[in-house]
Amino acid sequence: MRRLSGLACAASALAMTMAGVSGALAQNARPIDKISNVIVLFLENRSFDNLFGEFPGAEGIQQAIANGQTLQRDATGKPYDKLPPPHKTGPFDVSDNPKEIRELPFGDRPNAPFAIDKMAPEITTAVNTRDLVHKFYTNRTQIDGGKNDLFAAYSDAGGLSMGYYSRDAMEKSTLWKLARENVLLDHFFMGAFGGSFLNHIYLVCACAPVWPNAPESQRSKLDADGRPIPNPKSAGDFEDTRVVAASDGDYAVNTTQSVYLNNGGQGANLLPPQTLPTIGDRLTAKGVDFAWYSGGFDLAAKPDRTEQESKYLAGEVRFQWHHQAFAYFKRFDPGTPEGQAERAKHLKDAEKLYTDIAAGTLPPVTFYKPSGRFNQHPGYAALDKGDAEVAHIAELLAKSPMKDSYALVITYDENGGFFDHVAPPSGPAAGARADFLGPATRVPAIVVSPLARKGVIDHTEYDTGSILKLITERFNLEPLPSPRVQAVNSLSKVFEAQ
Repeated sequence: MRRLSGLACAASALAMTMAGVSGALAQNARPIDKISNVIVLFLENRSFDNLFGEFPGAEGIQQAIANGQTLQRDATGKPYDKLPPPHKTGPFDVSDNPKEIRELPFGDRPNAPFAIDKMAPEITTAVNTRDLVHKFYTNRTQIDGGKNDLFAAYSDAGGLSMGYYSRDAMEKSTLWKLARENVLLDHFFMGAFGGSFLNHIYLVCACAPVWPNAPESQRSKLDADGRPIPNPKSAGDFEDTRVVAASDGDYAVNTTQSVYLNNGGQGANLLPPQTLPTIGDRLTAKGVDFAWYSGGFDLAAKPDRTEQESKYLAGEVRFQWHHQAFAYFKRFDPGTPEGQAERAKHLKDAEKLYTDIAAGTLPPVTFYKPSGRFNQHPGYAALDKGDAEVAHIAELLAKSPMKDSYALVITYDENGGFFDHVAPPSGPAAGARADFLGPATRVPAIVVSPLARKGVIDHTEYDTGSILKLITERFNLEPLPSPRVQAVNSLSKVFEAQ
């Protein structure tokens, strides 16, 4: 009996100890530990003001006007009497648009933001605008130290850069619906100045691709103020080319094709393999799976495409070679068996994404790059088709086996040359939260998750690196080496009780 009593006491003590351990673990548990899957949906080329400028409660166009933050100046600093028209072509001169819309003029417009959808009765979110220049030094110059007053002056699209979509146009969109019902981030900045190429690379490594000994012909040329020199042969264009000016190092910053995956349109000057660590490397080191899904990737990577298939890829799919961030890195060298195996495991076609979501076989970390038809890029992708793709992904996730534990981050690679009035972090006041690469113009960002707060506008300062920091914290990874990505606010804050 004494022995049984002793066993009972020991069992009781063990139970108390285990309860204490469980209590400590519960106390130390983080809200993000409940996230099973992080999915990043990376759309194209829209500033926050461009799509959410009239979203109720967000810092938008009305605040900008009230605070005198919209005035545009020419390159000498003189305010425009009226917005300058686009160079070369009209605002809607895009092959997808009907003839009568392509011929619509820009017209006389006051020096102020204006609603694109109010320019003519025919203009809706199904109509595409022309593309706008969006390059590294150009974007840095447009921001003008936070004044954001040189967007029209340093753009081939002139005053079109001041256009946005009204509440009437956006009210019924999936983007606005998801923003109303989930968490809208209204101080989220693109990771780096300029365009899609650099910002896709930044999304996976918080770094810029390196091009040692780049040909001089690929170098940007700047004036004494650090602004790109105008191209004397083409109005509205600047000497803002693939590689930074010599004084700024050896970084490729504007659209550059890779030796691994390119469309043959760049000649022999191709970016060498990249070797800096990526978030994929950090995940693999921890034994966590990841994948980059892209619309049209299987056909793009097919080595023996027919001429007809290549035309389909470029025309119907509108696949963009410089959007395939991981494919620039040596790990994914298609010329080696190891590289081919890495590609097969981690670089996948969007068709596989849909089935993986439905089956619950999505990797813990997923990046999705819609094909050109659905990414909302001005010039070749209208807003409504991209919005329908957002709806498709959101609906699949809401019905999936991960429906109670996923975190979907919907954001944009960069602003596409469109104006935004909020100054990005910069200078000594920003400390490590800003560097040579950025951050740059504010872009839309929405977090959709059953684990996040509902119907909230989060005014916290974030940038593209905040996504990487969330992934790093959720899966307990070794941080990437960038001081900035370690200094920015993590999207983990979205899941914390306020």
